[in-house]
Amino acid sequence: MLHFRPALRPVAILAAVLALLVQASVANAKFVGKADDNLRMSQSSSPYLRSHSNDLVRWYDWGDEAFKRAKELKRPLFVSFGYTACHWCHVMQETHFNNDAIAKTINEKFVPVLVDREQRTALDDTYMLVTELLTQRGGWPNNMFLTMDLKPFYGTGYISPQDFTGLLKGVTDSWDQDNPAVLAEGERLATLLEGYLNRKQEAQNLTPALMAEAAKTLSGQFDAFAGGLGDGPRFFRPTVLAFMLQQAERTGDAEVLDAVERTLQSGLNGGIHDHIEGGFHRYAVDPGWRVPHFEKMLNDQALNTEVYLTAYRLTGKPEYAATARKTIDYVLADLTSPEGGFFTARDADSEGEEGTYYVWTPEQLEKVLGKQDAEFALSTFGLIADGEMAGKVILNLDNVRNQSVPQLDQVFAKLSEARKPRQKPVRDEKILANWNGMMIASVAQAAILLDDAGYRNAAVKAGNFIWTKMRDEDGVLHRSHFDGINNVEGELDDYAQMARAFLFVHDATADKVWLDRARALLAQMQKNFQDPETGDFYGTREAAGFARTKPRSDVDQPSGNGAALDAMVRLAQRAGTPDMRRATEQTIAALSGIAAGTPTSGASILSASDSFLHGQTGVVQFAGNGVVTARLVPGSDRKSLVIRLQVADGWHVNSHAPLEDYLVATKLDIAGNKAAKTATVSYPEPETKKLAFNEKPMALLENQIEITARFDKAITGPVEAQLQVQTCSDEICLLPETLKLRIAMPPAS
Repeated sequence: MLHFRPALRPVAILAAVLALLVQASVANAKFVGKADDNLRMSQSSSPYLRSHSNDLVRWYDWGDEAFKRAKELKRPLFVSFGYTACHWCHVMQETHFNNDAIAKTINEKFVPVLVDREQRTALDDTYMLVTELLTQRGGWPNNMFLTMDLKPFYGTGYISPQDFTGLLKGVTDSWDQDNPAVLAEGERLATLLEGYLNRKQEAQNLTPALMAEAAKTLSGQFDAFAGGLGDGPRFFRPTVLAFMLQQAERTGDAEVLDAVERTLQSGLNGGIHDHIEGGFHRYAVDPGWRVPHFEKMLNDQALNTEVYLTAYRLTGKPEYAATARKTIDYVLADLTSPEGGFFTARDADSEGEEGTYYVWTPEQLEKVLGKQDAEFALSTFGLIADGEMAGKVILNLDNVRNQSVPQLDQVFAKLSEARKPRQKPVRDEKILANWNGMMIASVAQAAILLDDAGYRNAAVKAGNFIWTKMRDEDGVLHRSHFDGINNVEGELDDYAQMARAFLFVHDATADKVWLDRARALLAQMQKNFQDPETGDFYGTREAAGFARTKPRSDVDQPSGNGAALDAMVRLAQRAGTPDMRRATEQTIAALSGIAAGTPTSGASILSASDSFLHGQTGVVQFAGNGVVTARLVPGSDRKSLVIRLQVADGWHVNSHAPLEDYLVATKLDIAGNKAAKTATVSYPEPETKKLAFNEKPMALLENQIEITARFDKAITGPVEAQLQVQTCSDEICLLPETLKLRIAMPPAS
């Protein structure tokens, strides 16, 4: 299985691409590397680079040593991007980088550089676009040929050793025989790519109608049966799903919600879901979500969890909460360091093959389960008919969706025990700031929505690890931590995702320290990455490769600009100032045109913009620029809802019956559910005070406040609590606001 990216990015602006005709072979000369040739790799802070320390190819890390060497020798650079959990990266290591003849050619004709793409995402994204243009597909390993000044002139994914040998011959012949033309082509391609990646587009007015139409258009592109975008391999595309859920909540569009639910149901029932340990595999190679590529990545666990939690909040369906819980529990059990930070991934391979840890043969099932249960398992799970997994069993629940099957619980219990002695795939134990930010945010949201103190503690512990172990004294955040070593300066999405995570930890704990930490990270982010002219952000502080580019397209995770905007919006809602709001508006203007034009890759930008322009969503919201925190808590008996308000010192909200006509009352209305419209609302007794701006006594609510709505009977389904408040201090009253906190009451158990 090739490691695909979810989709190609729009490339119509780049009409011309380089094509090389490569046909030849290299003599099969014996080559043996010295034992200390790859000392650089053995001391790396990347497990992926360390795993290549004994290759016959004498690798350099990405950096000045390699660049200087290329200029001294007047050689092109051969740069291979990969990562620990990448199956075809392992194959290429074995069949190419430890092939005597291929290694000899690479070492003698190139300066070879190995890059862990998870450590240098901005760099990988930039050069991946070259491969997408040249081959019309993207994936890893991504193998690039660069000029001495890092300009790309060819790129390819995995190809066979024979074809790769011919490619090396073609590239070296072109370099030696027509070097000026190769350099000119690299210059031309780099100029075109930089212009595309940093292009400007006229700002769009992101109206509610535009947002709703974008979601509607996206829903029409989903598979009508199994969900998922497009016709190729099945990725969740969580940024798209999150945007669509947001718009379904705004508009009540059943078709949009249905497209998301088809995808989520297929995901939780299909083979892409690990039904024994929990968690999700990278993607499915088939439209039915049944045959996965088996690596498990932390970012997928984080982003998928967040989507399932939102779907649970909107629908009340318990399977969504259960899936979120099972995914978090998997991460806490298998991808969490003793210090609390989250590891990066589990490999797809074990025992030399992909998926061996997860799949079963009919014979193995009968040995573990006995004849009767094995026959039941085969009839439930089915055999894979073709492809690399033909004749094997991948656990799935497609044939028993929404059914309670006690025999299945017994089967899973036995298979779980039988799987424990198997050799587990290798775990990549580096800790990435951006992916930890995503996971901390999801765990904190689960702590809030599911009222789970264990999740709250896990989010706090991980957040403290990043803050104390991956930052310098001057506040610079590092991207990667491994074996006690910090490496690679943080990129835009590291600052953005960690700031966003800290804001959710603040919501879960009500501890202001997390608000202060988020504010500090965003100040660094704006200082180091923001384009002062336009308001959007570069991905790195300096050029990554041949260009300093602006990441604005979601692929398998939010773009750097999408994450940055989301963090800015959330901070503005919790601790807003006029300057912060103006900066957020400028960033939205810079990004709106590109995002509105391509919603599939601009969904994270659209979601953040919608929250800023059209109001918050979720069960924790803020009024008065963060002075008032409102939390919606459903009663355990499904007969009540409680709104808990926390009002900052020196501030208050008016009572439900203010003593002055011009003051706006605090008022709770229940909507969205016929059975809940007859709710009886109870307000706390106000305190009567005189304030500086009014000589007459006023009826106030201060500090901690609870407003309760009680129903005549237990209710299920969506409920919207509309809370009207006016926030005031001793000297001023702010404009009144209405918060809409929506949740679905689960069905009776």
